[in-house]
Amino acid sequence: MSFTSLKELIEQAEQEKTTISELMIKTEVEQKGYSRETIIAKMSEQFTVMEEAVRKGTMSPVMSRTGLTGGDGNRLYQYAKNGNSFVNPTTLNAAANALAVSEVNAAMGRIVATPTAGSAGILPAVLVHALDSGNFTREQIIQSIFTASALGLVIANKASISGAAGGCQAEVGSATGMAAGTLVELAGGTPAQVGNAVGIALKNSLGLVCDPVAGLVEIPCIIRNGLHAITAQAAADMALAGVTSIILPDEVIHVMHEVGQQMPESLRETGIGGLAGTPTGQKLKEQILGEKSSSCGPAKYESAYEIIGPVMVGPSSSHTAGAVRIGNIARQLLNENPLYVNFSLMGSFAKTYQGHGTDLALLAGVLGLTTMDDGIPNAKELANEKGLKYEFTKRVLGSYHPNTVRVELTGSSRTVKVLASSLGGGKVEVQEFNDYPLKFSGERPTLVIRHTDKKGVIADLSGILYQNGYNIARMANERSKINGEAITICEVDNKIEETFLSLLKKEIPIINEIGLVQTK
Repeated sequence: MSFTSLKELIEQAEQEKTTISELMIKTEVEQKGYSRETIIAKMSEQFTVMEEAVRKGTMSPVMSRTGLTGGDGNRLYQYAKNGNSFVNPTTLNAAANALAVSEVNAAMGRIVATPTAGSAGILPAVLVHALDSGNFTREQIIQSIFTASALGLVIANKASISGAAGGCQAEVGSATGMAAGTLVELAGGTPAQVGNAVGIALKNSLGLVCDPVAGLVEIPCIIRNGLHAITAQAAADMALAGVTSIILPDEVIHVMHEVGQQMPESLRETGIGGLAGTPTGQKLKEQILGEKSSSCGPAKYESAYEIIGPVMVGPSSSHTAGAVRIGNIARQLLNENPLYVNFSLMGSFAKTYQGHGTDLALLAGVLGLTTMDDGIPNAKELANEKGLKYEFTKRVLGSYHPNTVRVELTGSSRTVKVLASSLGGGKVEVQEFNDYPLKFSGERPTLVIRHTDKKGVIADLSGILYQNGYNIARMANERSKINGEAITICEVDNKIEETFLSLLKKEIPIINEIGLVQTK
């Protein structure tokens, strides 16, 4: 499956007389080479994290790191118990669930990006609500998450799941569509009804801007998650009742992408316009950050866990999880303890890095922490303990994604420069390495090989990889000049052992250095 068209996805499910979730599982097994049991077990772990976040935020108040928001998940959960609400009290619990997860995220707690951290409350909310209804087993719920991932893959590939690229419609809107379609399949609806649910939900979210006050994933993000959890349920019920999306779901996704492109930068996660630009929003920014406000193509997604994941410490998948991964890639390429780092931030990264915790995330990454490490909020203290000096600057780096940073990392013997973008949902793309325009994501084991340009070196490298059982997923090469310095990037499907690096250097003497990036 290419996961670029809902029409194709629905037609294949109908032809094979199967469900969208089964198609996703089958694809995952084929891509990863793992057994069905292993794939489902991993998704079960993801759902456990989702449920834990729901329970944590509904059973007791959870406050954000800033103290600006918190406790609403618990507050709404308790209110629903009174039975006097306009909305059915049971339904109201879905909104409480979403608020709870979003508050855990704002507190830099552990959540699952679904598909992003800013929209991480919606899918867990409706799934835990479905589980609590007693109408579905835990196994059925876990299976249904593969439906959500397949739908999310289509949206990510056809449009965007990044607020910086497409506004909040790309985050909360995408999550609402994913959740609606998932509920339809969970309830036994047809693949066509799943598609209608996605279309109905997304149409309701078109034009939703991304305007986080003070750049924080709190206002209005948390409340939007709560309300859109109920929207997802309503869209699912409409589709199950036979209501169709007159505008084809694929066309709705395409329009979402067009609307996102037409949004001004001030309404795409920069914390400038919309609610963030109101007098109250500006006052809160100054209060929280201690500063005056200035006046100032989608990635290819393939795996279920690029949409349902990563498991991460909040508050933002783009600004926190993605930033951790960028820092971690730079650390692996340095391959020694860092002593000094300069982070040059552009676009949305530059405007909202303090509110989103991007500074903490980047530091955590270069210190070797991963997206789910509880130490991320204390990254500055850890850097001081480790003797790592750091600074953050703002600059224009080129025509890249708004969430882009240049990391200049220095150790005792060398310096590396990594220019990379955070594309949404924790997914990243390195744009340049040591000023060479070389793109890679770090999602697969990646060799970064510095060598002398010479005829036949790529063929030799390919042959040695083949002989040692490595399947090449992608390879790219850049050189300074003929017979001059060159860098080759090689992404493979299976884990690379350290002993293989020594073998490569022995077999290809013109190799000067090999860097290895393997995402944890």
